[in-house]
Amino acid sequence: MMHRLLIGTLSLMAASAWAAGVQCPSGTLTPTAQTATGGSANTLTARGAPALVFQATATGTATVQIEISCDGTTWAPVENSPMSLSAGTPSLAKSVSTPTCTYRSNVTACSGCSVTVLYACAQM
Repeated sequence: MMHRLLIGTLSLMAASAWAAGVQCPSGTLTPTAQTATGGSANTLTARGAPALVFQATATGTATVQIEISCDGTTWAPVENSPMSLSAGTPSLAKSVSTPTCTYRSNVTACSGCSVTVLYACAQM
């Protein structure tokens, strides 16, 4: 009987821990502004959130795309995600419905740029 109680308690604790990790907070994907091309140092896993939004801001001129990887190694651009930022358009956003896998930002072009990418998940 004690064995079943212990297994039931551990299962409940595991389910609770998993559910707590489903919602992602808002934050900065690039803790330090990127000043050159390349992928962001941080990645974001937002499985289970109903929606996810990224906002890129920049000084100078930059192109930023949001990328997805389901194996943590191979990155692919999210459809329609490239954002061309300049003095005339210093901030743009991209939303993802029902996010899966892992996301990062990638600065693919940079001319005197300083890029910051913010993110936020919709609450369940």
